[in-house]
Amino acid sequence: MATTKTSLAAFLHGKCPRCRHGDIFTHPVSKLSKYDGMYEHCPYCGIRLEPEPGFYQGAMYVSYGFTIACLVLISFLLYLLGNPKEWIYITTIISTMIFLAPLNYRYSRIAYLYLFSGIHYSAEIL
Repeated sequence: MATTKTSLAAFLHGKCPRCRHGDIFTHPVSKLSKYDGMYEHCPYCGIRLEPEPGFYQGAMYVSYGFTIACLVLISFLLYLLGNPKEWIYITTIISTMIFLAPLNYRYSRIAYLYLFSGIHYSAEIL
């Protein structure tokens, strides 16, 4: 029998919101050429991971929120470290956001799936 993950652990590991065991993405985020590949159906429970056509367009708003949160955090940390010149702010923020783009993409989609898909955890599947 499989162990049950908490909702937060399943979210952080990119697992299906219904069974919390099947992966949402086909490849690890470290494989940059295929970091955006998603399963059409959960490999564990078989639920459709794109509830309707164009579902993930709304994830752009979540991605925007993540980007703004990172921008504010980085700016605040740089300010605390001595308030450097503007070009350091700009370079640090742009390079960090480029580096975090695959994670931002994934977690905005995962968050949108968990929050707005209507898919809820079901213990009977296990």
